[in-house]
Amino acid sequence: MDFDFKWHVLMRYQSFLIDGVLITVQMALLGMAIALTVGLIIALMAKSGIKILEIFSDIYIQVFRAIPIFVFLIWLFYGAAMLTGINVPAFSTAVICLSMTHSAFMAETYRAGIESVPMGHREAGLSVGLSRFQVMRYITLPQAIRTVLPPIGNEFTIVFKSTTILGIIGVDELVRKAQSAVTLSFRPFELYSAVAVIFIIMVVIISRFNLFLEKKFSYS
Repeated sequence: MDFDFKWHVLMRYQSFLIDGVLITVQMALLGMAIALTVGLIIALMAKSGIKILEIFSDIYIQVFRAIPIFVFLIWLFYGAAMLTGINVPAFSTAVICLSMTHSAFMAETYRAGIESVPMGHREAGLSVGLSRFQVMRYITLPQAIRTVLPPIGNEFTIVFKSTTILGIIGVDELVRKAQSAVTLSFRPFELYSAVAVIFIIMVVIISRFNLFLEKKFSYS
């Protein structure tokens, strides 16, 4: 068997890899953006003091943290079509599954960040006449965000790597595009090596950017 690394394979199928990277980055950014937003809403519900919202947030977090994303993808893409007759596009299904799964984890991250703010800071805000909403907006959240920046960076890395499973429902992310190129070239080692290097580069970029944000928003 020929074990020589064939560099020309990567050149020949570079369009497959580029297209896969673009889809992967798009999926990760969309999924994370929605997860950040929904996660914050769920966390605020959990800290609202309103019983029904607290119960809803707890159920949401427990359910979507427990369901494996593989099962979630299959259930939503195929199960929803069988039960309702509505075919959800693969791209939309992938975004929904990524965002809902990771929003549950982000909600817990936000909650921990909010609880890390000293009670005295909140009480001081209330004592000068601020409402609970104003205290949350102007005192608690700005401090909590600084605390949760490192976990947010870690979660984005997980979201980025989670995109590799989306190919099971037909999303042309990087690994699926590499599989297509392997089918044509019969050179899996070169193509999957390229996928590994691309993921390493992207994760390093994410880590460096998150470190930049931590330094920018850290206390002086």
